[in-house]
Amino acid sequence: MLNKFQSEKCARIRRRAVKLHKDKRGMSLVEVIVAITILGLVSVPVLHSLTTSMVYNAKARKRQELTLTAESIMETFKGYDLDSLQTRFTAGGIGVEGVNYQTVDGDSGYRCTATPIIDGRFGAETPDEYMFYINDMRADDGELYDVTITATPNSVEKIMEQDNMETTRDAIFKGDRSFDTSAQEKAKDNMDGRQSDLADYFRDHYADAVVKMGSNIIVVKDEINKVFDRSYGAYYVGNYIHLDERRLEFKITENSGEYQVKPVMTYSYYIKDYPYFVRVEPSSHPDDDYEGAGGTDHESGNVGTNAIRQEGTLRYPDTGSLEFEVDLSSVCTDGLIYKNPKEAGLDRLFIYYYPQYNVTDKLIVDNQAGIANFQCYILKQRATDINSNQLKTKENGYHANVEIRNSASGFEVFHNFDDNIGDGSSTTAPSISGTYAGVSSYTKPDSVDPEMTQLASHFSEKEVLSYNLRLEVTQNGRTITTLESSMNEKIK
Repeated sequence: MLNKFQSEKCARIRRRAVKLHKDKRGMSLVEVIVAITILGLVSVPVLHSLTTSMVYNAKARKRQELTLTAESIMETFKGYDLDSLQTRFTAGGIGVEGVNYQTVDGDSGYRCTATPIIDGRFGAETPDEYMFYINDMRADDGELYDVTITATPNSVEKIMEQDNMETTRDAIFKGDRSFDTSAQEKAKDNMDGRQSDLADYFRDHYADAVVKMGSNIIVVKDEINKVFDRSYGAYYVGNYIHLDERRLEFKITENSGEYQVKPVMTYSYYIKDYPYFVRVEPSSHPDDDYEGAGGTDHESGNVGTNAIRQEGTLRYPDTGSLEFEVDLSSVCTDGLIYKNPKEAGLDRLFIYYYPQYNVTDKLIVDNQAGIANFQCYILKQRATDINSNQLKTKENGYHANVEIRNSASGFEVFHNFDDNIGDGSSTTAPSISGTYAGVSSYTKPDSVDPEMTQLASHFSEKEVLSYNLRLEVTQNGRTITTLESSMNEKIK
């Protein structure tokens, strides 16, 4: 039996439990609505972001796949002359290999148009601008696209060409001037990828240097990243890149019973004459040339508290150069200009190249395969973006460096270095080193040597029309991807 005190205590506990149970009420309708509203406000942007990301990724994949298809079409297209292309792109024509289209209407399939261009650049020639169409092309994703290739005449060029070439036994490299005109920007892009190393170099060698940018003076050590910012104009370090050497190497190898020739183009560069400054005390250097944040008064020597003077210029690296390799995929498939079984008999290498006049120009032919009695023909080409007077002067001072790496007998080199392709009267003799049987200039054959005269007669200067190519892939009037390239067409 509970006493009176215990009974009252139990009663109080029961009353408290009942009260607590009554206070544990569920969420009201208003609270539920507020919670759902908040959830909706948070979920909508998240779902939208996810959806947008999925759509963007799908479009990026489609664009990448179509770019690969466009590159394949462009390379196949460039393998034909314009007469063949017009036949292939007539209504009902076979077009280019590997491309299928679906008949949707009367415009489906291939067609082409030609518009005469009258321009003084082409002399007596009146070339045509061509438009080649592939309508309703079926891509790998099953969808239909339209392809337009525009071939616009650009200029008349002269090339040296041998008349009796055979692709089975001749490796042929046809250079592209765009590699050289874009080299400076390619060097800047390459340098941007080395920013960390260059920043460390600044910190280690020029820790106390400062740079004046407008009215601002920055401490290089503390704000090193500013010199990598293109928006800083004159003090962007990329403006001081100096191209040092272009090296064009041809590696002739034997691989799995095949002869292969791989061209590799490499540019070397370094930072040259980048100015750096130091802080100075005006009173201690009254005769120096000062600049201050608030202006300069050279006569009185009154300068701002941030007075600086140019201390010198730097070179990076201290010695040697940095390098980047040029992508040559536009002029050779799979990185090779020749790939054939040994039985085909690789005998000759033809190098049609554009001289790079503002750097050291070096050509290397590496006969790793040890092919005996091999012949190498090196032919300078005329750059159409350099006018005749400039080209004549540049050719006068052009000095080519050729290195032959060879262990086989009978290696011969033939060149046109003695020819001023700017129609000038003088040139600079090339430097040709290495192991070879002989070197001959086929632009100045020896009249008493009938063999040399006969060899020179195999070459002729021919005029070609240079065309700019633009390939565009569209769908329902919207551009998906574009490509640009060039091709040459012989003048008949």
